[in-house]
Parts: sequence; C-alpha cells; structure tokens
Amino acid sequence: MTDYNNEVFDVNRDEDSENEDPVLDTKWLEEFDLIDKDYAQYYKEDVTNISMQYIYVNKKDEIEEIKRDIISLKNPNYISREELVGILKRRSYNTNKRYTVLSILKYNIDIEPEDISHFLVQSTIDDNDSNIFLNKVQNIDAIPLNKTISIFKDLNDIIIIFYEKSNQLNQTKKIYIKPSTTSLLTSKSRRHKKTARLHYTSMI
Repeated sequence: MTDYNNEVFDVNRDEDSENEDPVLDTKWLEEFDLIDKDYAQYYKEDVTNISMQYIYVNKKDEIEEIKRDIISLKNPNYISREELVGILKRRSYNTNKRYTVLSILKYNIDIEPEDISHFLVQSTIDDNDSNIFLNKVQNIDAIPLNKTISIFKDLNDIIIIFYEKSNQLNQTKKIYIKPSTTSLLTSKSRRHKKTARLHYTSMI
C-alpha cells in the first residue's frame, strides 16, 4: 500500500515551467553575421562614384599627360549626358592648349558573384580578359553603368582620350582598342585581383 503521506508533491512546479519564456539561442545568428561580413564585399552594389582618366595626346600622337579624378554620380549607375558634357568642357583645356574628344571608353566590371572564383584563380590577364569589361562609348550621351561587386568597384573607369585641336579641317582620327590601350587598366586590375584572390582563398 502506497504511503501518500510520505510523498511531497510540488503542485506549482509544472505550471511554473510552462510559464517560463524559452531562451532563444542566438549564437548561430551571431556566427552568420560574422560570416556575412566576410562575404559582404562580394555582393553587387550600386556604382555611386567612378574614376575618370583623361589622356591628352598631342599633334605628334604622343601622350603628353594623364590626369585622373573621381566623380560622384548624381544618380547611381548612371552618368547623365549633362554630367558628361560638363566634364568634357572642363577638361578640354590643358596646359593652355585646346583639345577635342578623340574617344571615350568605359571599363565597368559587372562580373557575377558565382563567377568570382574563376576570375580570381587566373594568375595573369590575357588580352581577351582585359577587354571583357571594356567598351567604347559611341556617342556623347548618357552612360549607364552596371552594378559591381564591392571589392572591384575601384576598378571601374571612364577613360576620355583628348587630341590636341588642329586648325586643319576634316581631320579625323581613329582609335583602336589594343593591349597597349588597356595597359593602365590591366596593371591596376592585376593588383586588385591578387589582393582579392588572397582574401578569397583565406575564406574557402
């Protein structure tokens, strides 16, 4: 026969357990945030500012000077016609000489995140690689830009080639995209790819 008098019943114990708020384990969330910070630079972002290169070529077809600055865009991923015309007007004079626009090139890295490993694993850039993101702007008009992975944003460039203005009429110059034309871009791209490759390798 069971002696109920000797047993102690805690009637409130189960009720208290049910009323307790469960403790949420947020450790996984904190770990995710740390990982996400590492990968954040491999997400695509809007292009809000861009490097501008101005190459001045004299009548002897010699590069006299190369200037560079960075402009902030009024609208992300877009250089308006008004912005471009303003830049051309301001930069068409150099060392008391007047220049005319010979060519405008756009270097916009819009590689997809899933293609990064292939892009970074290459130790050098061949001619085809260096020209993948390089396009000639056909008209003096608005220039759209594609979003860029954060780590490559500094590689985006607008290259404006000016030619010393001549008094002769109907003098037309042509420019061709060759390895020498992209030498400034490739050396810059190599440095960025090496830095990115080291960081990417340490993450995988």
